[in-house]
Amino acid sequence: MCGITPYDSGHMGHAFTFSIFDVLVRFLEAGGVRVKYVQNVTDIDDPLFERARRDGIDWRELADRETQVHIRDMTVLGWRRPDVMPRVSGEIKRIVSAASKLHSSGFAYRSDALYFDASKYRGYGRLSHRTRRSMLRKLRDEGLLGKVGPDAKRDALDFPLWRPSAPEEPAWPSKFGEGRPGWHIECSVMAMHYLGEQIDIHGGGRDLQFSHHESERAQSESLTGKKPFARAWMHTGMVRYEGRKMSKSLGNLVKVSQALQRAPAAAVRLYLVSHRYGRDWDFGWQGLARSARLVEQMRKFLADDERAGKRKTPPGRALMDEFNAALADDLDTPRAVRAMRAALRQRDAAALRGMKEILMGSAALS
Repeated sequence: MCGITPYDSGHMGHAFTFSIFDVLVRFLEAGGVRVKYVQNVTDIDDPLFERARRDGIDWRELADRETQVHIRDMTVLGWRRPDVMPRVSGEIKRIVSAASKLHSSGFAYRSDALYFDASKYRGYGRLSHRTRRSMLRKLRDEGLLGKVGPDAKRDALDFPLWRPSAPEEPAWPSKFGEGRPGWHIECSVMAMHYLGEQIDIHGGGRDLQFSHHESERAQSESLTGKKPFARAWMHTGMVRYEGRKMSKSLGNLVKVSQALQRAPAAAVRLYLVSHRYGRDWDFGWQGLARSARLVEQMRKFLADDERAGKRKTPPGRALMDEFNAALADDLDTPRAVRAMRAALRQRDAAALRGMKEILMGSAALS
């Protein structure tokens, strides 16, 4: 999955996405599926460099610091750490090689940068279900439209594979001149290197569906000639706070560290996974408090059960069937949480422990 751009410590929107994917991985592994989980770190990107310049810090130091914050936050929230967390800065040679292949195959052209020719890929826009007009509008809204002209890109939908670096930005040698990768090619190369030319599940926040994943799909399938690049795409909804999407640019972030000051880690994690992964939702402190009360009831019951030293019994079949059916139904975590509540009501400690491990991982109950 697409991981962080490490220029600010993680907020609840990030934590939602990574917690949902953690539930998916744990559920698959609990069912006997062998999972190789790759989550990249985009340490070569405009927002990172802009923040480094603003704060007067070396971009590598900023990326290292914020990556550690991300790992710390998600470890507290009980994730199963990805098997591989590659950084773009460590994959440059492979990225240059991929860009070169796209160029030599006729899928890319040179002007002021090396661009992928979106017109060469039939179906550009189908993943995100967008018309050309809709795609252009989103690129314009995000400041990614760029310039079309003789010394620029041929079409507004084309995107850079390799570009010159601005002053004070890192640069690497290539046949296209010194520079750095475009955003989309970074993830294609890392995904294919660590998982193969075709992967089972790919995803991230829904804001990445276009243009990032749309472009990643196009260039990956153009590189290999194999379709589909990803057999399934999974995109999480946006988390709002005070009526607006939670984002760094709007300054309305609720950080994981702030939530942990008000509730145990397991409560924060439970609150996150109580929402359907594909839907937008509003973060609220009252909702977090309700999850904290449920977690406290679970903690007391499981502690009492442990102290009583009762003979271990298998979890109730009906409870586990309902829980597993919920997660097998497009990862319906709210329904799975209701099954966990039922296990608590029925005083089924074995079922409760098994469900907690999947929904809340190793997050502490107190």
